[in-house]
Parts: sequence; structure tokens; C-alpha cells
Amino acid sequence: MKIDIPKRYDGKFLNFSENREVGTLPGKLVDYIYEICETIGPRIAGSPQEAKAAEYLKKKLRPMSNRVTVEEFKCHPGVLQGLIIFEFVCILIAFILYFVLPALTTVIIVVTILILFLTRMRGKEIIDVLFKSATSENVIAKIKPKEKVKKRVIFSGHHDSAFYMPLFAKQKKRLPLLQNIPVYSAILFAVIAAVKSVWLYLDLFTGVNSLKASLGLLTVTDLIRFNLYIDIIAIVVGLTSVLSGAYFTFNMVTNTPVMGANDNLSAVAVILGIAERVSENPPRNTEVWVVSFGTEEPATLGSKVFAETHGKELENAYVINLETVGQGRFGVVTKEISVAGNLSKELADIVVRAGKKCRVPVKPIELKYGNTDATPIARKGYKSVTIMGMDENELFTLWHIPEDVPENISEKNLQNALKLCLQILEDIDSMPEA
Repeated sequence: MKIDIPKRYDGKFLNFSENREVGTLPGKLVDYIYEICETIGPRIAGSPQEAKAAEYLKKKLRPMSNRVTVEEFKCHPGVLQGLIIFEFVCILIAFILYFVLPALTTVIIVVTILILFLTRMRGKEIIDVLFKSATSENVIAKIKPKEKVKKRVIFSGHHDSAFYMPLFAKQKKRLPLLQNIPVYSAILFAVIAAVKSVWLYLDLFTGVNSLKASLGLLTVTDLIRFNLYIDIIAIVVGLTSVLSGAYFTFNMVTNTPVMGANDNLSAVAVILGIAERVSENPPRNTEVWVVSFGTEEPATLGSKVFAETHGKELENAYVINLETVGQGRFGVVTKEISVAGNLSKELADIVVRAGKKCRVPVKPIELKYGNTDATPIARKGYKSVTIMGMDENELFTLWHIPEDVPENISEKNLQNALKLCLQILEDIDSMPEA
């Protein structure tokens, strides 16, 4: 299913008065999105605009809930873009050093890949301290059930927005490949550099190769030919890593913010709708939390802090995270491949069954590229999934591009997401206690 995206955000505040006024369509979830975009604009992590969005949510949620809290935490907004640049620069330095100290090339690449693995695959804050710190906020609203609390369901989204990433518009389908080419070619380059280092060590420090030549086991031509072949292979592989890394870096890192209507004010609008509906008719035994995370875009840090802070309360909870639900078909993510995030298949089954009940189809998927706030929570051992709006490639819709503006949001999609979430809540509330 291809999505029509006629409007673009040009870096300035949008003037919606030409098309509609905020609040002229009462009850529309998209109104929340228009209001935030008009009064606040883009909301880069740790920025004053992100803080204003958190304050907006606090005010909206206060009359809909029993308790609203805002939890501050320290963040490093430049860490994602910084990681991309850091990895590229390290590989470039490693390539240059190959011709002088190939052993150091291997060491640099091994350390670089290890940092990438620990940062992306394990959620470790390895290089965060290299970047300027700021303050971000999670907004948490709690709605008590009619009777005793026996279960807890958490609906979440995030209120920060991203920087424009041109590659998401140019080569979205090929994102996993374009990320992996520089990484895997760098690993191969490190292996080649290690072989070259061993060869040089044997020749310069032990004289093994010279001894073999003197014994007739190797000719001088063999020695020259081996060095030539390994250098040619190294140059080809190394340049592949450097050039593909340069293409990836320069098409991923910009300082242009996007409006973030779909990513992820669509989720914010839906969780506000959930809070409004649940406050009017709470479930029997299920406490409902509505949570909006800060600093999702750079490092899914808000959800990580949330999981660390509320671990005891999450032990028997169900976390349903929402992402880009304002466009596309719905998928429930069971695995986030690019960050090795394994989500709850049990909860995914609940979501799919609820979708069938309320006639909102949901497809279980393994997300090929990208990550969500569900993974940091799952890494702590808690049940979490993400319901996402997906395109024909089963990737996020209106994702880090200028077209991510309110005019391109489908109210029908938002209402279907709301219907689905309310059905999930009803089903969990009616489940027998474990």
C-alpha cells in the first residue's frame, strides 16, 4: 500500500489557518497533533520545545487521570548523529593507518565495531559523555480501576521529534543493506589487516619468511606477489567501507528538524484519547498508565530510564508502545532486528486477537530496520511490544522526512489505533489472573 504524501515541512512554523483552525473539529484526535505542531513545532530531544510538549501533556492529562508525574533525566541529544560520525571517522583513520601500522588498523576497527555493538545492540551509553548534556522528561499519567488493582497496562509513545535523514526518503527500502555494507566490509578489512600484520611480524621480527626464501620454499617473487595481492584486496575492501560509510553518514546526519506529526505525535494523540476514554469508564481491575517518553529519537533513553525507575511496577505489566500510527497498515513488532530487540510474543498474540475482535487487522512482524521504546523495556525482562503504522516494506511511515506534517495524518488510522488499544485493554482486564 503506497501512501500519498503531498505536504512537506519547510523548516518554518506551519500556518494552519489557511486549511483549518485548531479545535474546529471537536473529538478529532488529529487536533492534538495540529495544536502541538502549531504552538510548539519540532521537538528535538533536550530542547525547550520538547519540554513545552511535556508540559502540554501534563496539562492535558491532569483532568483525565488520578495522578500525573513528570520525571526528569539527563540526556545527550547528539549521541545518535555523533555515533554515526564517530564510526565513519574511525574507519577512515583505520584505512589510512593500514599503510603504516596495519595492526593498529585492526585494533581501531575492532574497538569501533564493539562500541557500535554495545551501543545499538545492548543499549549501553558508551560515548554519550562526549556530547553536550541536556534535560529531558517522561510524562506519566495513572488511572485507577473501579476495584482492586490486579493488573497494569501501559500505553506509551514519545513526544520528541527527529532530525531529517535524507536516506530515509531516498533509499528507505535499502536501509539495512546501506548500514551493513560499511560495517561488514570494515570487519573484513580488519581481518585482512590482521593477516598483513602477522605476515610483517614473521618477516621483520622472526625472519621466518626470509628463512623460507633462503631454503627455496618461497621465492622473492612469491613474497612480493603476496604483499601486492593482500594490499590490493585491502584497498578494495577498505575503500568499500570508507566510501559506503561516507554515503551513509552524509545522508543520515543533518541539523534540519522535522515536525514529527506521525513520528510520534500520532502516538501521543492516541494515548491522550485512551486517557480520556478510560477516565470516563475505567476497567474493573486493571490500572492504566499513559506514558509519553522523552529522548526516543537519539537513543530510546526515556523508555530505558522508565524501565530502570519503575522496575517493580513493570513486573506484571503489559506495555503497548505506539509508533507512527497515523499512516499505513498496522503491524505488531515481535523483534527489532537492527538492535537485537526481542519483544513479547505473548503480548503480540493478545494484540493480534484484539485486532480480530474489533476488526482492525494487525500483522505480527520482525522490524528489519529501526527501533522503538519497547526494546529498552524488553531488555529489562518486561512484557512489551510496539504497534506501528507500516508501509509496503514493513517499515515506519512518514519517518524522519519533511512530509511528516499534520496534513498527512489519517484520522481514521488514529481512531482505529484507539479502538485497537481499548480492545486490548478490555481483553487483558477480562483475563484470569496468572
